[in-house]
Amino acid sequence: MSQTPRAVPLVTVDPFFSIWSASDQLHDDVTRHWTGRRNPMGAGLFIDGAYRKLMGEISPWSDRRSRGFEPAVAQTGLRITPTATEYSFADETVSVTLRFLSPLLLDRLDILSRPVSYMEYDIRVVDGREHDIVFQFDLSGECAANDPDASVIYERLPGSVRIGNAVQNVLGYSGDSVTIDWGYLHLAEPDALCITGQRRFTAEPETLALQPGVPLKLCREYPYLIVRKKALHGVITLGYDDVSPIRYLGNTLEDYYKQFDGSFEAMLARAVQEYPAVRALCEAFDASLLAEASRHGARFAELAALAYRQAIAAHKLVSDREGNILFLSKECHSNGCIGTLDVTYPSIPLFLRYNPELVKGMLRPILAYAQTDMWPYPFAPHDVGQYPLADGQVYGMGSFYTPEEKLARQMPVEECGNMLLCVAAVAKAEGSDAFARQNEALLRRWADYLVEFGYDPGNQLCTDDFAGHLAHNCNLSLKAILGIAAFGRIFGEERYLQTARAYAARWEREAAGEEATRLSFDRPDSWSLKYNIVWDKLLGFHLFSEDVFRREVAYYRKKMNRFGVPLDCRSDYTKLDWLVWTTVMTDDRTYFDAVMECIDRFIHESPSRVPLCDWYYTTNGWMAAFQNRTVVGGVFIPLLEEWAHDGL
Repeated sequence: MSQTPRAVPLVTVDPFFSIWSASDQLHDDVTRHWTGRRNPMGAGLFIDGAYRKLMGEISPWSDRRSRGFEPAVAQTGLRITPTATEYSFADETVSVTLRFLSPLLLDRLDILSRPVSYMEYDIRVVDGREHDIVFQFDLSGECAANDPDASVIYERLPGSVRIGNAVQNVLGYSGDSVTIDWGYLHLAEPDALCITGQRRFTAEPETLALQPGVPLKLCREYPYLIVRKKALHGVITLGYDDVSPIRYLGNTLEDYYKQFDGSFEAMLARAVQEYPAVRALCEAFDASLLAEASRHGARFAELAALAYRQAIAAHKLVSDREGNILFLSKECHSNGCIGTLDVTYPSIPLFLRYNPELVKGMLRPILAYAQTDMWPYPFAPHDVGQYPLADGQVYGMGSFYTPEEKLARQMPVEECGNMLLCVAAVAKAEGSDAFARQNEALLRRWADYLVEFGYDPGNQLCTDDFAGHLAHNCNLSLKAILGIAAFGRIFGEERYLQTARAYAARWEREAAGEEATRLSFDRPDSWSLKYNIVWDKLLGFHLFSEDVFRREVAYYRKKMNRFGVPLDCRSDYTKLDWLVWTTVMTDDRTYFDAVMECIDRFIHESPSRVPLCDWYYTTNGWMAAFQNRTVVGGVFIPLLEEWAHDGL
């Protein structure tokens, strides 16, 4: 079985600017957007006039039966770190390294917010002979349009060439499995050319260059930007100017990087100039993160490296009109919602560890929206729109629903608990309750909602909404109890803590099953992963007895399949994030290692060749749904284990 992850991150910037390889060999298939749509990048060498490919396809029209027989330099290695992916190649003539770097440095928001990614190449001649070697990189106009029937225009600028849709309808639509249809893809190579796909490998592409400003049909001309370099070492810088990235509660927001560089062109020039320093920062960060992760074993370190860029690049970083950071997620491959609260909740361990300000940036949109007249309910919202249009919740809010149907499609206990626990985690990470106190009135309203309705939830959805409505949900009850405790601890109000303690004692009695706790209070023969209970340890509440944690983990071991422990007794599917959360319920290292072994199999053996999936079947490894989601930030929760040794 291949040791290549099912999909490998190459360019990972934001939900629109995201390019992956979903093949064992980088030159086996076209590179793709996280949705699976074609986003072709290519790289190769002309050695004494003959082309040998390193990345991508040679022709979109070639018979699939011929693939694998096109001349290529054999791939010999792959290494993935948190911010970079490095491929190595070799044959009898050369050895080559391609390094893809997306500098998503969580403590350097000026760099993280740049819509820029790099590819560095290094070529060595190994046969001791003289050769004429030219490196070529090419990039398809398909990366700048959602409609394969669209026309694009390319233009030359002082520091780059760019290509974009001939019809610029900025922020013209929202959706889930869509790519961008506006803005401009930049190749920071002033001498780059645009030619038709059929002519990319001709000896003198200069004679075939297309005219700037002339509309080119994607499905007919297949326009590519190409650059050729005689140097044996170089760096290719890619950027995407999305013009206006987000609409937020009626306002169009600017990219965050414009606080540091007033224009896209100035930012791109700085990004090119600063590459050596940026690479050094990334290498230092990668070494630090991997050293920390490796203390939990090699498998966990590999998982952390693969999840890191995905978790961050499923967001867009902007700021509101008051200058507050907004870190808006896209709920990829589920419904495309923006700023989803029950996507934020599982993702936060990564951001709590490295920059809790970004967690506040995830929560601010929900808090702001809940204070508008648009939100009609006494509980917390689910989302603030559909990416990239944050104009108000869309989940369950269609105009074709009756008011009763809309209410039934909400997640009242889920979202109130999520907000209270996220705010408490921020207070823990920052050592300050300032953010919570800024939002005390809303948080109190939602804590009171949980006191009244949270212990024994009615027939409603939880974050695992794919499983449908469920009444008396024991795991949801856990979230309510811990949310109440969080509010009481933050604001020093003993009556909330007393309520949480009383509910916890009652829960232990009423949720108890023969070997583990129940899925729902009314089903004695049921069970489920109690992932929400981890905050009892991490936030130092200690509401539940150690026996609960011990019995749960012992039972999960009995239920473990080849690719992990099922989410609950209703199906053999699981959730990757919740599965990792169960490993911090106890100090049982053997359970942790067994879970990591299952996840390692899933990463390398799943039949589904997609960016890291978080909802899959534990018996065969097939994806159920959900790829490229930020919830994989949740796999970093073992890095918060030290929190269990002190209080909130």
